[in-house]
Amino acid sequence: MTYRFIDHTADIGIHIVTVDVKGLFEEAAYALIDILGAKCPDKGLKHQDITIEGLDLADTLVRWLQELLYLIEVKDLRVFSLKVVRIHETGLEAEVAGIYAPTGLKKEIKAVTYHNLDIQEVDNHVQATIIFDT
Repeated sequence: MTYRFIDHTADIGIHIVTVDVKGLFEEAAYALIDILGAKCPDKGLKHQDITIEGLDLADTLVRWLQELLYLIEVKDLRVFSLKVVRIHETGLEAEVAGIYAPTGLKKEIKAVTYHNLDIQEVDNHVQATIIFDT
């Protein structure tokens, strides 16, 4: 696990440190899935391609997490695995393996925020802090 939870008033924050941008997007997605309790076993999986377009890298990250949040909370997606296939400054393509099942979630997240979101390269690593509105 390359993310950790951080204290934030009335919301949930995570800080992620990875070796590259692709890993940042994947770890942020896994953190969201963990917070929600939306993991599923490796059984009867369906594969789905997701394409996201954003204004810049930070906006693409928020839109990626918002799309996953929508699929999990509204469409009942439960995720076994995911992989970012291609990423660039204003978009990404990813593959998600999971099932659609109306199981309960551990936590509700209202939104992925732009609050203090900053993607940085530090010591040959990529890092970001993301705040979820709960």
